[in-house]
Amino acid sequence: MNDASHEIPRRLNDPPRMFWWEIDVALLFLAAALAGMIAGFFMTGCALGALLAWAYGRAKSGEHPAFALHLLYWHLPSFVTGMKRTPPSHQREFVG
Repeated sequence: MNDASHEIPRRLNDPPRMFWWEIDVALLFLAAALAGMIAGFFMTGCALGALLAWAYGRAKSGEHPAFALHLLYWHLPSFVTGMKRTPPSHQREFVG
């Protein structure tokens, strides 16, 4: 009997999923829903989370799997990301 209720990853390197979203997109939704619940506006938080997850999913479609790490590297200071061995993102030319 073929039970198609579970999706089996086709490759070993498939990203983990929560429901139909990849885990990073789902975490955006859950964070906004949690913030809405704490503020007393759960449905608004869910709607904002769905909008954020949709926008981020559209932005990262067709990009590298570590797209979120690339965004953090380029837009946050190096002490926040904890990347000690990489040069700062604002340094464009290297001497040597």
